[in-house]
Amino acid sequence: MVLSYIDIETYSPNREPRFSDKVILICYKEELGGNVKAAFKEWDEGEKAILKNFFDLLRDRIEKERTITLIGFNHVRFDIPFLTYRLFTHEIGLLEEILEVFRKTYWRDLRLCLLPFNNYSFKGLSSEEVAKKFKIDPPKHSNRDIKSFYESNDYKKIEEHAESEMKLLSDLSWKMRDCKAIMEAFSR
Repeated sequence: MVLSYIDIETYSPNREPRFSDKVILICYKEELGGNVKAAFKEWDEGEKAILKNFFDLLRDRIEKERTITLIGFNHVRFDIPFLTYRLFTHEIGLLEEILEVFRKTYWRDLRLCLLPFNNYSFKGLSSEEVAKKFKIDPPKHSNRDIKSFYESNDYKKIEEHAESEMKLLSDLSWKMRDCKAIMEAFSR
């Protein structure tokens, strides 16, 4: 089994993200059972190319490793539907093919895993708030800053943010293996 992390960044010119927004960065990193690390950047290749490259990587890893677990934060509610829609919009695969690749992947959404410990409320479960509760480093920048970074071509800050989110995913995933740590984080 390969344990890996995924995070996407999107350019959302409106207050709330919409499916018409574009994916500007996809980060993928394997931690256990594999050694692939990739960052697909829209500003280097365009959105269609990064989506295709990511999809080809995921499909290839599933064929070779058979069991891929992708760990993310809020990706069941956002990243997966968003990627599915953008892949289909760019005609990178038939909808059935896209869904089949995602179906063969195990998904662990750390935010959803914490929901029962937070009285089934999403309030208080932002990545910054969760990092504070678990005493781990928060993301370097806020997700709200991505729009201005992208519009000012400050791609370095977007990459720093994504790298810090990948570290948060890894740190949080390891902390959450200890039930005591979860109980302590949410007992305050």
